Amino acid sequence: MSIGKNIKKLREIHNLSQKELAEIAGVSDKAVSTWENGLKDPRMGSIQKIADHFGILKSDIIEEKLDILQKQPQTPKNLGGDSRQMPLLGSIAAGVPLDMAPIQEWINVPREIADKYPHAFLVKVTGDSMNKLIPPNVLALIDPTQEVRNGDVAAVAVNGYDATLKRFFKFQNGITLEPESFNPKHKTQYYDAKSQEHTPIHIKGKLVWYMPPMDIKF
Repeated sequence: MSIGKNIKKLREIHNLSQKELAEIAGVSDKAVSTWENGLKDPRMGSIQKIADHFGILKSDIIEEKLDILQKQPQTPKNLGGDSRQMPLLGSIAAGVPLDMAPIQEWINVPREIADKYPHAFLVKVTGDSMNKLIPPNVLALIDPTQEVRNGDVAAVAVNGYDATLKRFFKFQNGITLEPESFNPKHKTQYYDAKSQEHTPIHIKGKLVWYMPPMDIKF
């Protein structure tokens, strides 16, 4: 199957018009038409933008991988010109670490935020270990391309797969994950170089913004 047919299939799966897909790819709707009709192939930059938006690989678009395309969550249309969809990856513990999850759905985010952090993803904050700063159950936007400096709040993977949201500090002899909670049960976690041999720490991204979910109760 050609790249154009893969792009058309992906567009139809997510109920997008050629104009809407063109906005995602940063091209004109006429360009999308030429791709789908096999008249021209898209540039790698456009393919990367499409792949990033839908949370798939470039190879999923270039190669014949319809099964992968069909498994992607259905993408609702934007609510309007002032929003864009960003992927919600699932829950991230602000108390007890939880596994990072695959894409659950696409959430409308203000266009200004989405354009500023095009590679970011949303996660739902659970627990209360960061409730001085971040209310439970909000959707936190994590940018994996932003540099995380001492004192920043970051999504940090512990043991390679668990993820937790904490204030991050890196010292010469180790890493500290610090809660900011009104609940005194939450304690600062310290991992020295020796403990990291058995419990590796990996930064998943920096907290750059958060929003309440659509179904939040007041």
